[in-house]
Amino acid sequence: MLKFSSQNCLKNKHILLVCIVIIGALLRFWHLGEWSFWIDEVLTVTDAEDLTLSNSPINPIPYIAAKLSVFLGGGLSFIIGGSGEWNSRLIFCIAGIISIPIVFSLGQTLYNSRIGLLAAAFVALSNWHLFWSQNARSYILTFLFAVLTAWFFYRSLENNSTLLTICALISCLCLILSHLLASAIVPALAVYALFQLHNERNRKRWINLSIFFLPFVIPLLMLIHPQIRGYISSGWGLNIWGRSPLYIILTIVQGVSIPIAITAFFAVLRKPVDQPTLFLICFAGVPLGLLLIASQLQNVAGYYLFWTTSAYFILAAVTCDRIWDMLDSKGRGILRILVPCVLLMTLLSQDYLYFRYENGGRPKWREALHAIRDNRIPSDKIVLSEPEMARYYLPEMESIHVGELLKDKAAFEKEWKSFGGKRLWFIVDVASFNVFDVDLEVRNWIRKRGRVLETFPAFSRAKDRTILLYVVE
Repeated sequence: MLKFSSQNCLKNKHILLVCIVIIGALLRFWHLGEWSFWIDEVLTVTDAEDLTLSNSPINPIPYIAAKLSVFLGGGLSFIIGGSGEWNSRLIFCIAGIISIPIVFSLGQTLYNSRIGLLAAAFVALSNWHLFWSQNARSYILTFLFAVLTAWFFYRSLENNSTLLTICALISCLCLILSHLLASAIVPALAVYALFQLHNERNRKRWINLSIFFLPFVIPLLMLIHPQIRGYISSGWGLNIWGRSPLYIILTIVQGVSIPIAITAFFAVLRKPVDQPTLFLICFAGVPLGLLLIASQLQNVAGYYLFWTTSAYFILAAVTCDRIWDMLDSKGRGILRILVPCVLLMTLLSQDYLYFRYENGGRPKWREALHAIRDNRIPSDKIVLSEPEMARYYLPEMESIHVGELLKDKAAFEKEWKSFGGKRLWFIVDVASFNVFDVDLEVRNWIRKRGRVLETFPAFSRAKDRTILLYVVE
């Protein structure tokens, strides 16, 4: 299967991998501190500041990472002058970079070095992976720990290794402690393990699978208790965002890019399905099915499955590899690189948009709040949908949740006038207002009484993330 070109690939794979990792690292450090925090990042960073053993959350790893990141970034800021955002994102950025060679190792273990290198290149240039690498959030950690779990688990079954099984278990626990819904990896691996037991049963394999799966039995049994079920589900609430199964699927397709998703799909169509492909189908398909079902009951987002996307990148590389071998046998050398080049150029074009036009995929909260800081007087107040943003970037000003206006506009206006009609700043973040102010009543109320001071446009991932700054005097 591996011919001249593949031999060159094998010979130079470490050099190529180093080049891919360097490119991925440059992209992830580029503008790392330039982008404003968004609301989930602020919540992570502020919760991390208060993190102790007594008030540890159910998923402590991202908060520990954020706290460590601030500490390390603060030390480095004396040398490179990093911002608060840069400091908080440092560990997450490093995790994103480390995951690139680990995807290579998984692709090489499942198939060959050429597929591993292609998959690593796709990950290095993926703007979704780039976005989460530049975020003080748990999702890049789930990607890293999921790839490690998959790599160790697959190798443990292939080699009947207890040590590798223990490594898979530790990685899986870190994954779940990064994001609880990533526990969907356990049934995914269980389905694959059942296929393997059907093909071959031996005492060592049974022991290793028991070592891996038994620690998850007790937490599973705890779900019988309604109070525990209620505690877990309360974190996601009702589906007010209207996240349907189609929305979840489209989020993943858009996240990995449409060409990558289509190319990965073709890898699954080949019959018979080989063992590595079956593993990736279980790894990505079972969690997707479970979350599509859960979306009918709970508020779940497509990016909760970001940790499964390494499977899509590897499967896309598998299709490229098969095209390469097929055309090589027919003497059509130049056509072999067409599909990989299209995929890589697509990912590069998305990176260009990410840096040039999309503001790193997030709204300009910092810029809006700093504009208020530069124009405020001591008696001013801010009205916004995310008061935590104001408390982080502008703690000296009193912030009011826009829900007070939503509840009763007449009462809000009466109370405002009773305090002498003090000046109010309104921050209208379009993405949020489009959810709870569908009929535009609140925005019309603000427009009638105030004037636009400044607009902070941002569009990314098919969503308007513009922020409008109004002042009402």
